[in-house]
Amino acid sequence: MTDRLDRDPVLSWAVGHDMDVLATTSPREAIERQLSRTAPETIVATLDLWRRATAGVVTEEAMCTVALNLGADSWDPPDGSSWLVWTAWYVERLREALEEPATVLPRGALPTWPYPWRVHDSAAGTAESLHRAARVLRERHRERERAWLADPAGGSRLHLAGDVGAVVGQLVLLDPEGDGRAVLDGVDSTRAAVVLHRLDAGDAGPAAEVHAVHATDPSEDPRAAGWRVRWPALVSFLGGWFNAADLADTPCYEEDEALIAEAPAFLDRVADELDGLLLLDDADLRAAVAALGCYAEPPHLRRWLGWTSWRIRRFDWA
Repeated sequence: MTDRLDRDPVLSWAVGHDMDVLATTSPREAIERQLSRTAPETIVATLDLWRRATAGVVTEEAMCTVALNLGADSWDPPDGSSWLVWTAWYVERLREALEEPATVLPRGALPTWPYPWRVHDSAAGTAESLHRAARVLRERHRERERAWLADPAGGSRLHLAGDVGAVVGQLVLLDPEGDGRAVLDGVDSTRAAVVLHRLDAGDAGPAAEVHAVHATDPSEDPRAAGWRVRWPALVSFLGGWFNAADLADTPCYEEDEALIAEAPAFLDRVADELDGLLLLDDADLRAAVAALGCYAEPPHLRRWLGWTSWRIRRFDWA
């Protein structure tokens, strides 16, 4: 026999009062980390707790109350816009962890927070150098910008990159063995990235403004241009939302903001392109992610990208 529980230990440690979910990359990661630390008999008791607590519960408000009572720490569901949908998945995952224990990650398979997300950063250039970089790249990619603005499912951001022929700023190398912020070295770069943001211009037609500009790695993988052509939605998503100018120490804020802000049709494109990206081996995956403009580099990059695709497909973000 297992002890009856009053609170769900997995839920409360993953997304509740006991551990802030923002300390991890996503609610899914937090759940998976706690499952790897939880004994099977505790999961049995947890499932029984949910069975008893949700008997007869059919409304969003009532399910939210259940979740709060069992250890959640937010009126909003951890993923998507429905507590009914999220809890249905969560209980399904608990059952799967019991019935198919191979789906539970080994303890230690996920890095322990805090862990560094980037091994490089971008030091700001002068206002003049950044303005010039944005102008050069927009002129060079004028047709691409026009096509993006004409596509309502093209995403809210466009990421453009290239050599602009003059120093933009520095690429700063960080110490991956430290806290992720200690600077090892810096190198001048003539390569830049500019992120455009789509404006609602009303009767004036589609328009865009510069959201961010920063220096990028002075050297680039020779396959980079081909990857950007192959996965344009990922350029807009990863380069647009996880660029050096926007990315915090962990990408949880940017990821949630992107999923909420972007149109479902665009997110569908992102998930489809992630399927192809994840077919690459680990070395090429990391190189491709960098080429797509993404500065999010967790130790578990493949799992993070896979869970991002899962979040898009599993939940309603509209």
